[in-house]
Amino acid sequence: MQSKTISILLLVFTLGSLATGQSNRPSDRDLPRQLSETEVQSILKQTNPKSHVETTLKLSDARLANAMKNIQANEFETAIADVDVYASLVIYANDYTRKIPDSQIKDRNHCLKKLEQAIFKQSRNLETVNRDVPFLYREPVIEKINEVKKIRLRALDDVLGGGKFMNSSNE
Repeated sequence: MQSKTISILLLVFTLGSLATGQSNRPSDRDLPRQLSETEVQSILKQTNPKSHVETTLKLSDARLANAMKNIQANEFETAIADVDVYASLVIYANDYTRKIPDSQIKDRNHCLKKLEQAIFKQSRNLETVNRDVPFLYREPVIEKINEVKKIRLRALDDVLGGGKFMNSSNE
């Protein structure tokens, strides 16, 4: 009886791992819910990993620019929502990049490099958002910005050091 149960469990785990290995294709369920339909379609129509990540990063930059404008207009709740979408798009790009198979290591490294550069270029804007948002709204912004910074450091480590310099205890 026990051997039958164990063999069934092994079969389930084997089939489950095969099914997850086949799900490299992005779906709209992986993208942030706050995106418009045109934003979702512009990301999903990119089948090449490089262009897929670059499109995602362009949209994230646009959302951060909107957040900056909303902060200047004292529309802080809308700005917080845009920062949230910015961070969600960066997280999505990171997750997508890390799912690129080892057989496409050049594409993966290119995407990691683009990801790191995009976050670095926005670092001044992220600090401005962090500084200009009133204290009442600051906590969720700080959490998102810190998460984006961790993604940048991890991407930098993977590109330059092959992921050998940072470990889970340093994050």
